[in-house]
Amino acid sequence: MHTGFEIAFDHAWLAGRGLPRERGRALLRLLDALSRSASLREAAKAADLSYRSAWGVLGDGARLFGAPLVDMQRGRPARLSPLGQRVLAADEQVRAALGAQFERLRSEIPALLADALPGAQLRLAMHASHDLALERLRDLAQPRLDLDIVFGGADESLAALARGECDLAGFHVADALPRAAAAAAALGRWLDSRKHTLIHFVSRQQGLIARPGSRIRGVHDLTRPGVRFIHRHRSGDLSVAAAVAEGKADAGFGLRADATRFKLAFVPLAIERYFFACAKPALRNPALKALLEVLQGRRFAASVRELPGYDGKQAAELEPLDAALTWVERPRKSA
Repeated sequence: MHTGFEIAFDHAWLAGRGLPRERGRALLRLLDALSRSASLREAAKAADLSYRSAWGVLGDGARLFGAPLVDMQRGRPARLSPLGQRVLAADEQVRAALGAQFERLRSEIPALLADALPGAQLRLAMHASHDLALERLRDLAQPRLDLDIVFGGADESLAALARGECDLAGFHVADALPRAAAAAAALGRWLDSRKHTLIHFVSRQQGLIARPGSRIRGVHDLTRPGVRFIHRHRSGDLSVAAAVAEGKADAGFGLRADATRFKLAFVPLAIERYFFACAKPALRNPALKALLEVLQGRRFAASVRELPGYDGKQAAELEPLDAALTWVERPRKSA
């Protein structure tokens, strides 16, 4: 896709007097979140709205339709009214009817224009969970391909792909429960095996990063008195490895590559596989074809080999969605 060019059509349909299209989008997100939440406050957070804004869009919707979309009673959880359920069902029907057509057009329009744009640089939009090899991939793709990456959680990245907000979603799956199960649930929630496929990116070693001399050799050692363990989501702006290196903790979960970078001890626990998810028609997109060529190239293979604990031998291989659900690697039988 040419830099600056954007295919802007989407599934938005709800609008009217006092409810601009953007607030209509917010209202539908909120109704969807309410159908799965126990409270309006929880649903507002899931829909990326403030509590006050959530009340506002519900009021706009009630005025537009002349009846409330949500039943709110003191002492009881907020629930969709019969009208709210019908509005949400209508949105699901719109998405089902238009989704496949939108995905096909998003992949075909750039291909129609790419050769006619003088000096055009191909572009791919990606939402992805963070990975060290991703940054290297972006650098190697230049100047032929502009890989625009927005980093976030796996669930929100897959949701962005499902909504047509990006071309690729990057996520990783461990070979052990319960984190693998959570990733699998997110995959099943947002993607459809008939419409989407996976591109293998890299595998990476996940385990315990420990302070040298801490005598931490396994998970059981974390229960020893005085051992300071740091969770990834509590490490603030520091990576887990950086926090351990600075003496803020004795151990935490992280990648072998990060442990090596900070000269820390490492206890391997699992192999994480990193995938890109995309719509099947997007495989015909010249930009995606260019990315696959980079993944299959010698420069990318050499770059991945420089990262301890990483393996890029399967890079660019296409796999069905259920490839990410078989996370347990069985031990090989000895000869």
